[in-house]
Order: sequence, then structure tokens, then C-alpha cells
Amino acid sequence: MKRLHAHIGLSKLNVAAGALMLWVALGPWVWGYAGSGAAVASHVFFIFAFGPLALLIVVLRPAALVVLVAGLWLAASPWLLGYATNHSAWLSELVTGILISIVGAHAAGIRVATRPGRRDRRHPPSTTPRRAEAAGSHS
Repeated sequence: MKRLHAHIGLSKLNVAAGALMLWVALGPWVWGYAGSGAAVASHVFFIFAFGPLALLIVVLRPAALVVLVAGLWLAASPWLLGYATNHSAWLSELVTGILISIVGAHAAGIRVATRPGRRDRRHPPSTTPRRAEAAGSHS
């Protein structure tokens, strides 16, 4: 199976983006907010507009940036379109939108933050000694 994925050029980011897009397509029916016309219309538009781009995020950086912004839209859409009164709707949209944005940012090469105390492995530590300064007045 691993060779098959390498052969057809699938990346883990493509698989993650595809799985999240599938979740967006099924979300209104899984979580029970398919009665909201605004939610269903938003999801249909989202899948047709951004689903194909999600498959291109590894090879096209602009596609990854568009997917990042689309994830932010999805996270905010329950409040902007007026179906945030359904708890499962806004929670699903918020989590899925953030995850889509993270995948898009990772594919675009955007690194937001590192953990405190962790050195960047690309840059070796400096070998120049630091000058120690004595505490107190410098007069």
C-alpha cells in the first residue's frame, strides 16, 4: 500500500486535506444541522470551490494559501451565516476549519510557533562565547 501511495504521488497532507473535505461534505448530516439551508449551501459551495484545491496544496503554494483562508472561513461561518445556535454545528465547523487551516499553512510552509526551549534544528547553536556582564552600575 505504501508503494501505491508513492506511485500515485499522494502526500500525507493531501490525504489529510481530502479527509477533512470529506468530513465537511458529511458534517451537516452527521451532526444533525442539515435543516439549516445556510449551513448546507455553505458546505456545498465549500466542497465545490475548495475541494479540488485541497488536492493541489502540495504542488501549488497559492492553493495551500487559499485552503488556509478557506479553513478560517469555515471556522467563522456558523456565526457569519447565522446557524451558530446549534452547538454541534459551530463546534464541528470551528474544529474542522482550524484543522484545514493548519494543513494549508503546513503545505504553504508557514511555521507559526515552536515550543519554548526547543532549538531550531536548521541552525546550529552559536559557537561564539557570550560576554558576561557584572551586575550593578556601568559607570
